[in-house]
Amino acid sequence: MVYINTRKNQMNPQATPLRLSRNRGSLRCLNQRGLTLLELLVVLVILIATALIIFPSFNNIDIVSPTGESNSPVEIATQATLNTVREAMAGEDGVIESLSHKTNALPREINDLLKEDAPAHMEEAAPELKNYDPINKIGWHGPYVHATGRNETGEPTIVDGWGNELELQVDFDQDGTINQTESKFIRVVSAGPNGEIETPDDIANMKPGENEVSELTLSECGDDLVMFLRYPDNRK
Repeated sequence: MVYINTRKNQMNPQATPLRLSRNRGSLRCLNQRGLTLLELLVVLVILIATALIIFPSFNNIDIVSPTGESNSPVEIATQATLNTVREAMAGEDGVIESLSHKTNALPREINDLLKEDAPAHMEEAAPELKNYDPINKIGWHGPYVHATGRNETGEPTIVDGWGNELELQVDFDQDGTINQTESKFIRVVSAGPNGEIETPDDIANMKPGENEVSELTLSECGDDLVMFLRYPDNRK
């Protein structure tokens, strides 16, 4: 006669659970208590104090690029933001390409890139581009970028690493329209460490010729970081 032990596979509800530990591939019986609220607060205070000590000094560290140029983390972050704006404006699916190169229908302000609907001045200049055509990939289909901060009036905007609003320079003669020449020199400017835009927003510094290369000089721009969206940066 065969007897079956029906209690063999019963588990003791009070037994300590066995969990896998990655410590040297062994099995360990873990029965550790969690941290109390007081202990968690102490750890949090220590982490905050450490961060306050490290990060201010981290912003002053210079990082040397492969070209030998020394850039701070704030400058590198600003450059990344400028590159993002350039891609949104002049990329394969950017504003310029989507608007079929209509130079009179470009954004005039950096905040235009945040708008879901086409800005009013663009609708007036090119009403046919108000709605996006996904088949031909023509028309406004914002927002092209997301806000990274707020301006002085509290509105969402795109800021640089120093927290200052970027400036889009394109309507150089301030006549409310954008012509063919102006569209070539459209650029985005960061105020740099001093927080002041020094890059002249007119188009007087331009040399006529086959490529109409800008004669804007580096000294005129102060410590601004400038990103040309369509033409190479030929400043000297």
